[in-house]
Amino acid sequence: MQQQETQAAPAPRPPQVPGITVPGDKVMAAVRGLEATGQITAVQSENILWLYNFVQAASLSLENAGRAVGLSGTTIYRLFTASYGAAYDSVLDKVAKFRRLTEERQKRKAIGFVETSTWKKIDAICRQALNAQMPAFIYGPSQMGKTTCLLEFARRNNHGTTKYIRMPASPSFSFFVKTVAMCCSISSQHSTVEHLRERVCHALDSRNLLIVDEFHQALVTVSDRRAAQIMEFIREIYDRTGCGIVLSATRVGEAEVERGRNAGVYDQLRRRGMAKLVLPDMPPASDIRKIAAAFGLPAPEGRILETIRAMLKTSGLGMYVKYLQSAHVLASSRSEKPSWDTFAAVYDGMAALATP
Repeated sequence: MQQQETQAAPAPRPPQVPGITVPGDKVMAAVRGLEATGQITAVQSENILWLYNFVQAASLSLENAGRAVGLSGTTIYRLFTASYGAAYDSVLDKVAKFRRLTEERQKRKAIGFVETSTWKKIDAICRQALNAQMPAFIYGPSQMGKTTCLLEFARRNNHGTTKYIRMPASPSFSFFVKTVAMCCSISSQHSTVEHLRERVCHALDSRNLLIVDEFHQALVTVSDRRAAQIMEFIREIYDRTGCGIVLSATRVGEAEVERGRNAGVYDQLRRRGMAKLVLPDMPPASDIRKIAAAFGLPAPEGRILETIRAMLKTSGLGMYVKYLQSAHVLASSRSEKPSWDTFAAVYDGMAALATP
């Protein structure tokens, strides 16, 4: 009995409510107390206060804050209340790493969405699939902006109209059914796959558009039987609900649907649609100029233009944007305006790293 009385009291548990409820003055006092007693350094103290302000500004819950940093929500709470009860170094190393990553990302220029020629084509075919209540197919090389455009279409038509899902690699049939159910706001808890199939078909109608992105994953990363199950379920959704459907894939998906060994099985869905968009391997020059303008740069010329074209050919539009972002960060670190010279510096630096 006497031994129990001398044991330390357990560390307080965080409140079981969303959000961070610890007042700022309490956090300040707790952190300064840890610093005064030598449990943390002045730099670590500032990192905790930075994290608290970041979490508040982003309106994150304890759970989401912990997930972002790589800690539990309970640990985040105990950081803010000085009740962790153990050495702080390993925990605060994660906080410092998260802060460096966040501040580095904040240097990147937020250009928003650029309406390229790819966007105009994808917007048109999505509207056609929705208005005509039919399946449509989009094929194109990787990293050419298909997903970005589809997400933007879903964002602009998100009043219960457009449902967007991304096909994972090696999907099981049950996982795919649950994914479609989730995008229709149907919980998969306490429901069999057969029950979910029925509920999905009751949740969609001719006013909806279902977008299945990266659907080639269901054709090339699973068995023929499972691929047929998934494709047939998509056909069943269309037949029973009359909703528009857009299937987006790489050229590998096009080959599998139209010329693969299971093309005969997939043909039932393919024949129900009359819209097909095949994107070019290279974006037009107008897209190159438009994206450059979003970063405040003039149209590229000479060696820079040749470099960009080679980049687009091997890595796609996504890599072009990443290099522009990196050039913007480099210019900011030098207190300069972005220019094609900083773009060239980033490119040359990366090329040097890749050279043995």
